[in-house]
Parts: sequence; C-alpha cells; structure tokens
Amino acid sequence: MTLGQKLKEIRKRFGLSQEQLAEIMNVSRQAITKWENDIGLPDVTNLQELSKVFGITVDYLLNDENNLPALSIRKELDKEKYKNKMTMYSEVLKEYYPEPYEIYILTRHKKLNFVELILDTFIAPEIGPVSTADGFSDLSPYYLVKKDNLKLLVNIKNYVLEVVELPSNTNNKKFIYGKNKFTNCGKLKLDK
Repeated sequence: MTLGQKLKEIRKRFGLSQEQLAEIMNVSRQAITKWENDIGLPDVTNLQELSKVFGITVDYLLNDENNLPALSIRKELDKEKYKNKMTMYSEVLKEYYPEPYEIYILTRHKKLNFVELILDTFIAPEIGPVSTADGFSDLSPYYLVKKDNLKLLVNIKNYVLEVVELPSNTNNKKFIYGKNKFTNCGKLKLDK
C-alpha cells in the first residue's frame, strides 16, 4: 500500500473530506489530492504532523505494509470559530459527521477493578464513592458515531476533538474502551 493509498484510506475511515483533512493539516486541498494520488509526498514536517494527528508512526506511513492499524485522531479546535461552548458540541458534530452518520450520546464510567469495586460499594458516605469522584473528573461529552461498518468514539474536551476508531463488532449499547465503560443513552438529533 502506498503512502497515498494509506492516507486516502485513513481519511475515509474517519469520514473526512479532503477539505477537512487539509484544514486539520493546515495545507491546501490540492496538497491532499497530490499526496493521495502519489503525485507528491508530504515534507518531513507534514509527515510528522500526519503521524501526530493519526497516532501512527512516520515509518508506518512510508513503508509498504498493507494493514492499517486501529486509528485515532486528535484535532485542536479553533476557539474563535466556536465561541459558545454550549453550541460548540453540536456545531462540531454537524461539521464532521453530517447525515448519514448516526450519532449517539454516551455516558462514561471508570471500569473498576475488584478492589475499587469493593471500595466503591462500601466506602464511607462522607467521602463518596470512587465512581462518583471519577465521574466528576471528566464531564466532557462522549459520542458513538456510526456509518456502515465504521464505529467511532468521539470526545470533545477543552477545544480538542479526539476520535478513536472502534472495532466494527463493538456492541452499540454498552462497551469498554481502555479504562472506561460506555453506555449508549440514545440517538442525538442535530438541527440542520
């Protein structure tokens, strides 16, 4: 698989248009087109940025390996563009995941080990449960975004959009990712 083929596959797996990827990379759409068609190569700075944005190594981008790993993306959002934090979430979701994407609101809870579960169950009421304290440590919204076989875990926190590709067989109602348990609270309807 060439660098251009990998880049195109990565972009499509995240449902990004060439324009959106160009915005993330701070380059022109034409540059993305050239890279995807193997007409030109990104310079070292852009290769490093691609590596950072998608959580993969520069070596992986440049070698001929065919299998793409599970991917993630991290994008800092423009604070000037999204001035109102309350409407920012829906604006970002509408921009990056328009129909036919399906967006579901998720609740997040820390996946407790046995000791934490015992402490959480029997801890003194004046201190409060471990799971409650963890819940207040991260109040940012989480979403499950679906389209065809693509499933993405989306989080927006402190003007940063983080997206993780989930396995296609991930349960839509409840699933564990990392040290967190997520529960689907229902489909989100965004105004057009």
